[in-house]
Amino acid sequence: MKIFRILSVALVLLFSAVAVQAQGFNNESFPNGIGKKEMVYKFLVPEGVTVTNQKGEVKKGGSIVMVPGSRIKLLESPYVKEMQKDEAFMSSFMNAEQYFGMPAEKVRDFAVISLMVPEGVTIEGEGGKTIKGPGDLILMVSSGGSEVMEDKQPAGYWDTMGWEMR
Repeated sequence: MKIFRILSVALVLLFSAVAVQAQGFNNESFPNGIGKKEMVYKFLVPEGVTVTNQKGEVKKGGSIVMVPGSRIKLLESPYVKEMQKDEAFMSSFMNAEQYFGMPAEKVRDFAVISLMVPEGVTIEGEGGKTIKGPGDLILMVSSGGSEVMEDKQPAGYWDTMGWEMR
């Protein structure tokens, strides 16, 4: 279950060189289930996963992808379990097998999120799952020890960038 190890650490603490206000990746980061517009969420691309942006640049494990809060949605566990019957939902859920195979007491240590993948972006994971934007990528991520940063980008930045990749 290598993909479980890979994707369970998809959301990782990343420290910025400048002092910024940070908050944890938790329910407070997602009022009404949607990420806060004034925040940016930093993801570490796990080993074995590749992200290709609109320009054709490929980022592999160890690269950083920054996603604006308005493009992230926290999915509640009962909803996720109900959607297990939906083929389209399951085809976009990168690590569904690990999530549904996990004991209930471990599930609370993880969050399930939906990332709006911009047009022209492709995410390829192990096991042959590929998500092409525009579309949704469903991920189980570690809900503890993660950081959400204040978005310092000018208005309109994310409309043209989609996601920022470093």
